[in-house]
Amino acid sequence: MQRTLTNEEIERLNKVSLFEKIENGDWYQFGKEPELQEIVKKSSQRIQKINDKSKESFEEARVLLEDFLPHLSKTAEIYFPLTSVEYPEHFYVGEESFINSGLQVISAGKVTIGNHCFIGPNCQLFTPNHHASSPSLRRQGWQYDAPITIGDDCWLGGGVIILPGVSIGDDVVIGAGSVVTKDVPSHCMAAGNPARILKRY
Repeated sequence: MQRTLTNEEIERLNKVSLFEKIENGDWYQFGKEPELQEIVKKSSQRIQKINDKSKESFEEARVLLEDFLPHLSKTAEIYFPLTSVEYPEHFYVGEESFINSGLQVISAGKVTIGNHCFIGPNCQLFTPNHHASSPSLRRQGWQYDAPITIGDDCWLGGGVIILPGVSIGDDVVIGAGSVVTKDVPSHCMAAGNPARILKRY
């Protein structure tokens, strides 16, 4: 369910620091926050440099990638090109996980991928929510982030989309092209748009 945004809430938020809002999952105005815009732009530039380096040397690109992603496990693998990780400090990848090319991670919410996961090509993990019923508030740039958590031993097929606030348990398979809008419990297979559970183990 989407969070409400009233005049009283806006007044309260005016007294809260930017990164405290993000950490708490509160509303903020990205378009009025040059510090956030700078983080996203710099991340984009660094990813372009990493992708360019990967054309010459995968090993040298890996060094740059580890510097860019401080919470990437040493035993995890990410294939290039990488599309985007807007807030690298908020992205966590566990031991011996494999992420195929084209990964896109959007906005400031924390994203956690567990141990021994397979993430197929061109997967998209989106943490931001905009106002669904007020064009005026969307024009003003209000948004909030909800974290995404993927447990251990999960397999996301190619082109899977995970929406804000979704938590996926351990030992879960998500079929290629699925859009995951709600939490998925451990030990099951889910697929579709929206994804639904097809099988439990």
